[in-house]
Amino acid sequence: MRTEYEISQIVTGFRNTFIQKYQPSSNQIKVLNALENCRTSILGGNTYVCPDCGVIKVSYNSCRNRHCPKCQGFEREKWIVARKEDILPVKYFHVVFTIPAELHSFCLANKREAYGTLFRSAWDTLQTFAREYEVQTAMISILHTWNTQLGYHPHVHCIVPAGGITKAGRWKSFHNADNDKPFLFPVKAMGKVFRAKYTALLDKKNLPLIPETRKAIYKKDWVVYCKRPFCHIGKTMEYLGRYSHRVAITNRRIKLITDREVTFEYIDRKNNGSIKTICITGEDFLKRYCHHILPKKFVRIRHCGFLAPSSKEKLQQLQREFNVPISPRKKNKIKWIDVCEQLTGTTYLRCPCCKKTEMILFRSLPSQWKRGPPEMPPNINFYNQPA
Repeated sequence: MRTEYEISQIVTGFRNTFIQKYQPSSNQIKVLNALENCRTSILGGNTYVCPDCGVIKVSYNSCRNRHCPKCQGFEREKWIVARKEDILPVKYFHVVFTIPAELHSFCLANKREAYGTLFRSAWDTLQTFAREYEVQTAMISILHTWNTQLGYHPHVHCIVPAGGITKAGRWKSFHNADNDKPFLFPVKAMGKVFRAKYTALLDKKNLPLIPETRKAIYKKDWVVYCKRPFCHIGKTMEYLGRYSHRVAITNRRIKLITDREVTFEYIDRKNNGSIKTICITGEDFLKRYCHHILPKKFVRIRHCGFLAPSSKEKLQQLQREFNVPISPRKKNKIKWIDVCEQLTGTTYLRCPCCKKTEMILFRSLPSQWKRGPPEMPPNINFYNQPA
């Protein structure tokens, strides 16, 4: 659904002053340009016409940038369809590993190394505790770098099964898998191990912390948060979809854009989750947004253990143990039009006027970019004109 205010409007209004004030990188400017041109005539598109009543429908292409709030719906649904083939009928925990504020400046200066170390240390921490049960567990991890106020807050959300696979290839549950304890392993102990793993990996990468920073982070407890286990596969998939392709801020949270400031909603978790608004300058909004732009080609969703792409045989062995149907891997890519039909229950190309005839392609609109975007869901808004 189209909203009154969009991030693209903020980019158009404040890009020049933002570049002059903060000198962003070329990658950040490229992302902002993609967001500004998403679903506009600049990216080209297609014109469809109804052969019966003559109604015209114009669909502009998406930028397909992973930081764009308008392009993640299709990617999320496509990803969930693939994940449904990997889910086992067991309980799952939602675990969050968070980097303390003392390391934020270090992470901003070394995004690729800091984020990669975050993924690795989170997985090493889980494996350390899983070895007590002599199993290999698994996790699906998703990187987020923001809080609700668009501030910098790097952390990973992990979906972890309440058990693992033994050397004999059998499933073995953890001791607390049969109750509703709100933790997978002791969270305080996990925090200490996570801190040690993270700093040790930085030392291995020749990125040692300065003594003052190291002393500060060892004085405080690192936060590892764990929610109660999911007992239903549907709830697990709901959580996967909720966190998988989320961006720093959605268009619906933007409430007002003036010639100087941007007002948007946020959730105040310190005040019982009440919804409040914050007003900042347009340049500062883009600065905060650019903090969450990932390095080029950085993988922000990772699968480890028996859910890793290289461990399909282990996963299929567990699926046979649980009598879960093993669906063949489809080589054909999922099309956006099929996803639209699944979500809405209607044919996307059906004429919005007569609602009977399927519209046909009348003309393709060329892209004004040198490299046009691949096939993506077009703008769902209709621009009806007389034939």
